[in-house]
Formats: sequence, structure tokens, C-alpha cells
Amino acid sequence: MAARFRSLGLLLHALVVAVHARPPVSPASALKLDVNANTGAFTISVGGKSWLSGDEYRVGSMSAASGGLRMLGASKSHGTDPLGPYTATTLDWVSNAMPGTTMYTTFREYEQDAGIIVFEQLFPQEVDLKSLNKGSPLSAGTVFPGFSRKTGDRDLPCFAYHGVFPKLESCTVSTYTSSKLGGLPLVIYDDKDEDLPMVVMSPLSSPMAQQMTGENRFFFGAGVKATVEIIPAGWSQLFIVSSGMGINAGMMDWGERVLKFTGRPIVDNRYKDDVHGAIGFWTDNGGFYHYSIGANKSVGNNYEEVLLKVKAYHDELGVPFKHWQFDSWFYPKDGGVTPGGSGGAVTNWTSLPDVFPHGMEYIQSKLKLPIVMHNRQWSTHSDYMKNWPDIEWYISKEAAVPKDPVKFFQRFFTQQVGWGLAMYEQDWMNKEYDIVDALQTNISMGDLWLFGMASGAEGSDRTVQYCMPYPSEILSASAYPAVTNARATNDYFHAIDQWAVGSTSLFYWALNILPFKDGFYSSSNKQVGGQTEGPEMNPDRETLMATLSCAMVGPMDGIYLLNVSRIMATCRKDGVILKPDKPITTTDQCFRDGDANCKVYHTFSDVSGLGRVHYYFNNDGSEPLRSEEVYLKADADYAVYNWYTRDLTILQASTPLRAGYEGHNYAMVTPIQNGWIFLGEAGVYVPASTTRFTAVATTDDRLTAHVHGVPGERLRICAARVASMRASCLEVSFDVEVTKAVSFSVPPLQEHIVIVT
Repeated sequence: MAARFRSLGLLLHALVVAVHARPPVSPASALKLDVNANTGAFTISVGGKSWLSGDEYRVGSMSAASGGLRMLGASKSHGTDPLGPYTATTLDWVSNAMPGTTMYTTFREYEQDAGIIVFEQLFPQEVDLKSLNKGSPLSAGTVFPGFSRKTGDRDLPCFAYHGVFPKLESCTVSTYTSSKLGGLPLVIYDDKDEDLPMVVMSPLSSPMAQQMTGENRFFFGAGVKATVEIIPAGWSQLFIVSSGMGINAGMMDWGERVLKFTGRPIVDNRYKDDVHGAIGFWTDNGGFYHYSIGANKSVGNNYEEVLLKVKAYHDELGVPFKHWQFDSWFYPKDGGVTPGGSGGAVTNWTSLPDVFPHGMEYIQSKLKLPIVMHNRQWSTHSDYMKNWPDIEWYISKEAAVPKDPVKFFQRFFTQQVGWGLAMYEQDWMNKEYDIVDALQTNISMGDLWLFGMASGAEGSDRTVQYCMPYPSEILSASAYPAVTNARATNDYFHAIDQWAVGSTSLFYWALNILPFKDGFYSSSNKQVGGQTEGPEMNPDRETLMATLSCAMVGPMDGIYLLNVSRIMATCRKDGVILKPDKPITTTDQCFRDGDANCKVYHTFSDVSGLGRVHYYFNNDGSEPLRSEEVYLKADADYAVYNWYTRDLTILQASTPLRAGYEGHNYAMVTPIQNGWIFLGEAGVYVPASTTRFTAVATTDDRLTAHVHGVPGERLRICAARVASMRASCLEVSFDVEVTKAVSFSVPPLQEHIVIVT
């Protein structure tokens, strides 16, 4: 299976590069910067229209406005960074707090990309920020850039990401607020322009050292976070403003620029391995086996006995789970755990004897599957402190971090031989940050902690999942290829709308990070005996969102409760998930409508020879599908196929849909080509997945689909003629893994199947 995924990854690499590829900057989104070399005041126009201005410069409680900072002079220079050659305008700021220059602030404009401006803060000498910041009410201890809340002719709309499992929150420039390591990226856009010109603002380097500030009613901006005590001599940090047209496209432009700067390659992690690319069984918070083995003692008396029975049950059903996840129930902690999983810190990351009496190697020898394994914050008296005395720790009241995370994690990831550990899930990231003082007061420690974790995992050929991250932690991962995915929603069954991944996907996918929805119950039956009994009232929506997220699909049902047909609608017979080409995201039309939090989502499959097949989800089943919601004109030559009702209609400006049984709409919008409508594989959530279909070709009298199948599959491939608007389906079987050409022809309608590879 691993070799198969590597082959599939090579085939899809060009696809991902194309999805991320950025065209030349449109004149309508080109940025123009004007800096007053005498005062430091600046303006930024977007497409020739004035959008942003500012003159706020701060170090601690000293500001240019109050006279505490004074501009000594301005200079021009040229340089090159990973974004390309640039012209720099540098302002030299002095103060009474120290001799010489206190801070240099630099604007970088790029010759080869008119869609970006980069702002640099450079401190030539050490700054005692803790002392200088006394009396300042701002969450940023320095400010550059600082923007006026007045934007052109009107108060432009915006949105930013806040909190753990970063959530999109709407704002206007006048009402924007920041939050701990959040309020970023900040997106400002013009919803009155159909093309949605926009800018994205975020840290570009050292994101864990930076903090947005939105407390002042006259300005907002970014700088060194106010919790930092000392800014070391020579410290430099960068902040980017990136422009684009359209919310989805503009976010991708921003992400491509950030990744170009950090050097993280844009790769297709959808099918990286069996964890990313195939269905798996999860035991996360909200699932049956989260701190519960069920009430049926005949199944077993501990996790070791029970999980082996669960595995046998899955095998008997023929559900091809290709990985498992172990949550925090398996390792020892220094305190109790609440029903939601919060509580003590880890003392030794290995199995408790009453969980796996025969140890981690034994359970792996029975499961024989790659495992995702959960971890949390480190205890202040962990065994690692005792056994590895050469590694020092920053110790706070409730948790600790190693002073040299690179050395620690390199050694740590050698300890799991024989476990089957494939993905390291770092949970409670917000809590570790909140309760370890050094992560807040030491300017470089936050990023170093995450770098050490990622480099250690990568060096041991493992990947990392972030769970409960702040937005700045996601930004930090833009430099770490090992961080392939992050939780995009709150814990299953413990939050409203925990299924709704679309808005957070905009943020994650731009940085080549897959948005994981969390596990779910596939059945609407009550899960008696599990941690969460339910019942799940919308299992189809749960399963659909997991599939369309392009991340892992992880059912968490108890033994004898799995809905096999629903799970198998996500994948091939061998467990490989049939995914779209990119994660589902909030459609641009929501932002034109002034509802950034709407739950109208879109993704697609670009099928060779056919074109783009769109997938449309609307949580409000009473609403019609509008052509703009799938990025099409009303007169586009497309057909709409209702996945639930199987109604087939021609796309209109507003196409009525009948809701599925759970009350939401899900439809495929597929090209009409030479009188043919390609409907793809029947009964799966992504009917035209490019994992299944390598090409589709049509002539006036023939449609040929190249279908890739695996042993034991019997598929129904469907198409229709516009003249009849009735689906015709052909069954095709596979004894070996092969691609077959399936042809429909008229008149009369005939079918042909030939093996092509």
C-alpha cells in the first residue's frame, strides 16, 4: 500500500502545483506604497484605490505620535530574499530610553511581484521590553506596521482567525480586534466589487514572537508580543501584506508567497501514506473508546482485549481500515482527566500497564497498522527530566518544555521502535503555551518548540498533527513540512457546528496543511456504553465533511455499531479515500453576500479531458444553488446532479434543489460536453474523484471514462445524454488493480469496456 501511495503521489504532484500556482498580479490588485520620508506616514493603494494608511510606530509605551520615538532619518537600499529582489525604504528611530538607534523599520517592495509589501522590524541593540512596556495597554509590545482604522471611502469588511481550532470571525476595519496569538491572518476585502479585491496580513517570520494588536480605537497593527521580556540585539521579524482577487484565490496567493519565503515545498499530502490517504479508526474525544472500553464485559476487560476484538469485527465486516488512532487514554499522567480529556500532564509517553498489559510492541504486532498517537503537555516531573539530565527544562507550575527542543525531540522520537507510530498528534497546544511561562516571555522559544517537534518527527520519518492550535502556531507550521494536517474544528459531540470545516480550510489549505474534521459516529444508532452515547443525528453530514476535507476519515463507532455502507461510500474497496482535488472551503459568494460565516461550501475535481466537476454543499436545504456559488455563469454549459435525490437538471442562475434526509443540500455540478453529462461513480461522496477517473473523453456519439479499480470492486459508472436527462449506468468489475476504458455510445446506447493499463 505504501508503494501505491508513493506512485499516486507522483501522479498528483502536478495537480497540487497547479492548484497552488499563482498567475501574474492583476492590475486590479496591485499594491502601491507611498512613504513620507520626513514623518514615516505611509499609504497603500489596491488597484489604484487608497485602502490603508498609517503612521503608528511604537516600542513599549514609546510612540512616534507621543514623541517618545523620533525618526532620525530615512534611506533607500536594495536586497534579495526568498520572495525575490526588492527595494527597501528604511526609517531610523531613536528614543530617550537608550543611546543610538532603538529600532529600524523597513518597507520592502518587490520588483517581480506587485502584490506584496513586507514590513521589517530590526532592533540593533538589546531592548528591555518588560521595562519599556509598563503602562502600555496593547497586546503587542512594539508596533510596525500600524494601520489607521479609516480605510478609503468606507469601513471595509474583514475577517480574521481567533482561538483554538482557529475560527473565522467577521469584522470591519473599525471593529477589528486581536486575540492571544490570534486575529490573524487578517483579511480585508471589498464586498461591493464583484471581483472581491482583498489583502491578507500576517507575520512572515517568527510568528510565535509576533502579536496583532487591535485594542486601540484609532489604529491596529502588529509587533513583538507584549509578554516578551527581552528583545535580543539583532532581532528581526517580518510581516507581510499580500493582495489578491477573490477570497479563495487571494488566500491561496498569500499562502503561496508565505511558503515561498519559508521554503516549505508545496506537495500533495492527501495521499502521503495510509494515515493520510485511507480510512482509519479513531478513539478521540467524543468517540466510543475515549476513556471507555464499553459496558459489554464479554468483549474484554482492558483496552488490549477490547481493541483486538474491535479489529476482528472490522475485518469480519470487510471494512479496510488502514490506520488507527490512540488518544490520551493510553499513557500515564500526573493528574486526573476530565470527561473532555483535560487534566494532568504526561509523565512518560508509553502505555499504562492496565491499558496494554503486554506493551506497545505487542498491540502493534496484532494490529499491524500505522498508528496516530496523541500527546499533551509535559509534566514538571516527567521521567525525561530524570533520565536525560543533559537536557534542561523551562519549568512552570503545571507544565514544562525542554530548553533545547531540537535535541529533545531528536532523542524522543527514537523511543518508539516497534510501536507503529506514523503520526504524532500534539494536542493541548494552547494549554502548553498558556501555562509555560518561557513560551510567552522568551522571544524565540515558541517557534523553537514547534521547530524541534517537527524536525524530530521528520528525522524519524513521521508526520505531525496539530490539535488545539492558536492561529500563530498554524503560521509557524508554514515552515515545517512534517506538519501535514491540523484539527480544523472542535472535539466531536462537544461543540456546535464541529463538522463545519469550510472557513478554517481557507486558512490551512493556503499553507499546504490539511484541515482535519475530527472523528465521528457513522451510525445514527445510540452508542450505549461508549464515552459519548449520542445518537448522532446527522451521520451523513459528518462523513461527507470528513471526506471533502481531504484529510483523514476516522469513524469512532463502538463494536457492532459501524455503518458499513456509509463508510464505504468514502473510499475504494482497499480503503483509499476518494477525495476531491482540494479541501472544501467557504465559497466566495458568501463574502459578496456579507455573510462570511455562511455554510455554503465548494470544492472540485479537475478531470482530464472533461474539465472541472464542482461539488456543492449548503447546510440550509431550503436554498437553491446559485451559479456564482460554484464559480460559474448562469449560461455555463453545466448540469446539476442532486446527490441525494438523483434529480438531474440544467444549471440555471438559481437551481432549486430538494434537500437530503438530514436537511442539507449536496450536489455535483458537471460539464456538458458534446451532449454528454458525466455522472461518475454511483454511491460515493466524490463521484468524479481523480483517484478513480484518470480521464474522460467525449465525441458527439461516445463518452469514454478511464476508470481505475482495485481487486474485488464492482462499480457503477454513470452518464446521461442532455436529450433525455436520464442516467444510464454501467457495472464494471476488477479482479486486479488496473485502469479500464468504459464507453457509452449512441445511437442506440451501448457500453464497451476495455483494459487500458
